[in-house]
Amino acid sequence: MATTEYFNKDVTDAAGGGEYNLEVGTTNFAGEGPQMYLNFGGKGMILSHKDAKEFAEAVESIAFYFRNWKE
Repeated sequence: MATTEYFNKDVTDAAGGGEYNLEVGTTNFAGEGPQMYLNFGGKGMILSHKDAKEFAEAVESIAFYFRNWKE
């Protein structure tokens, strides 16, 4: 059972709501082939391929915005 972690960091809520651990990666723990997993504040889930694709597309759009952000 292989797991690859792509992001694991304690992040601070910019609105002042505290600090939480955020982890994203892939795992062969469930389903066929690698599945995306998310852990947030100690709660985790493994996404279906369909949900992972939709989530990744949404995050990619957000990432484009922040890559081009000028402070």
